[in-house]
Amino acid sequence: MRTGYAATGQDERSGPCVMCAGADASVRSPLQRMLPPGRSRFIAQTPNLVAVPTFGCFVAGYVLIVPRAHVTSFGRLDEGALAEPDELIEALAHRIWAVYSRPALGFEYGNNVPGGRRIEHAHWHLLPSGADLDGWLADRLTGHVIASLTDLPSRRDASYIAVRDQRGSLRVYPVPNQPRQRIRLRRLVAELDPRVDAAGWDWTGNICPDLIHRTVTDLAPASPEDGTR
Repeated sequence: MRTGYAATGQDERSGPCVMCAGADASVRSPLQRMLPPGRSRFIAQTPNLVAVPTFGCFVAGYVLIVPRAHVTSFGRLDEGALAEPDELIEALAHRIWAVYSRPALGFEYGNNVPGGRRIEHAHWHLLPSGADLDGWLADRLTGHVIASLTDLPSRRDASYIAVRDQRGSLRVYPVPNQPRQRIRLRRLVAELDPRVDAAGWDWTGNICPDLIHRTVTDLAPASPEDGTR
């Protein structure tokens, strides 16, 4: 049975978790401070998830789906919380298509190794892109199709890469549960998408404030009931 866990909101290496703060509407996060007064950073919300633009938004429409609970991967969410992402991701993918006339690519590095990455809080990437991330991974790793995110690996000692391709198919690739495993998925997507300057993949040096503003404006829900309950 899937149990999940909720940690203390501490990142193993950097103190208080910036993703926990970013998902908390009562906190005026660094992302919120970049936006004009009255403009919310939240593109969508559910009881257990929020969707926000990402730092390093190298294409307009690049968002992160972030659990409110401090977990290291979506697979570690409990069953109640994990029932929400499929619906939210599909709704946002349709919104991205409607706005940008491009299919949405989704992915997560479900790295459950303590100290294995800069931000140890689960986040699902979703962006308008034709990058063939799934094809690149399939040539190098052994994966399998899953019907839903509820089928993601849930063990604490199991890491994975999950991809939602542009047709909406989900595939998961188990990867070694060790720090040296890292494939930098953002960098790979930037390299596979001809529209993107691949040198700008790293959000720590390329925040892309103009594209963050555009993403929030483009994808803002039409009403409070439109994916923002």
